[in-house]
Amino acid sequence: MDSQNNLPQNSNNPQGMTNLNLSSSFFSKLKFFLVKNKSIILIIAVLTLISFGSTTYLLMTNKKSSSSTKFPSISTTLPSPTPTPLEKISETPTPTLTPTPSIPMTELTASWSAYVSSKYSYSIKYPIGWIAQKTVQQDPKILEYVVFNPKDATSSGNLSITLSYGTRTYNEALLIDPQVGEALIVASVSATKKNTKNSDGVESTSIIIPTGTNTIIMYAKAKYVDILTQMLTTLKLPI
Repeated sequence: MDSQNNLPQNSNNPQGMTNLNLSSSFFSKLKFFLVKNKSIILIIAVLTLISFGSTTYLLMTNKKSSSSTKFPSISTTLPSPTPTPLEKISETPTPTLTPTPSIPMTELTASWSAYVSSKYSYSIKYPIGWIAQKTVQQDPKILEYVVFNPKDATSSGNLSITLSYGTRTYNEALLIDPQVGEALIVASVSATKKNTKNSDGVESTSIIIPTGTNTIIMYAKAKYVDILTQMLTTLKLPI
C-alpha cells in the first residue's frame, strides 16, 4: 500500500507532450519550407490563378457560342414587295362620227311665203302649206292680229301660231303674264320667251318683242314651237 502511494504521479501527461512536440516540429519545418521556397510557391500560386481564370473564360466563351448557335437571331426587316406590273389595256379607238351638215335657216325658209304689213312696216315668213289670215280684235291696244294655220286645219277658230302687233309697251306686255321668262335675241333686239299652260292643260309659248314704243307678241301651241322658232329668224322690224 505504501509502495503504491510512493510511486511518482505524472499529472502532466507525457504522451500529450510528445504529440505537441511533434506538431510544433511539423509547423516549424513547414514554416522553414515556406520561407525558403517563397518565390517558387508564389509562382505556383500565380500560375494556378492564371490557369483557373483561363479555364473559366474558355467555359464562358463556349457557352456563349453554343447559345448563339442554338438560337440564331431573326431579322425583323421584311423584304419590300415587288410591284406586279399592271396589265396594259388595249385602247379601242373611238370611231370618228362624221357630222351631218346642217342646212342654214335661210335655205330652209327661202321658199316660204311672207306676210308683209304695209301699214306697220314689219314682215315675217310662214311655211308652205300654211295660210295667214288677219282678224279684228276687240282689244283697242291690238292694232293688227294675224293667225297662221296649216291649210288642212279643220276649224276656222284654230290658233296654231298668232302675231299680235299693239301699242302696249314692252314692260306692259311682260306684265300680261307675270312669270319670269327667258331672255333671247330676235331680229337683233332683246326679247323674252315665256312658256305657259292654261287651265285645260294646253301648253304654249309666247315671245314678247319690242319694236320702238310698240310690241309684237308671237304665240304658238307646244306642237308648233319649232315652226315658230324658224319663223322668228325671218322677222323684219320697222327701221
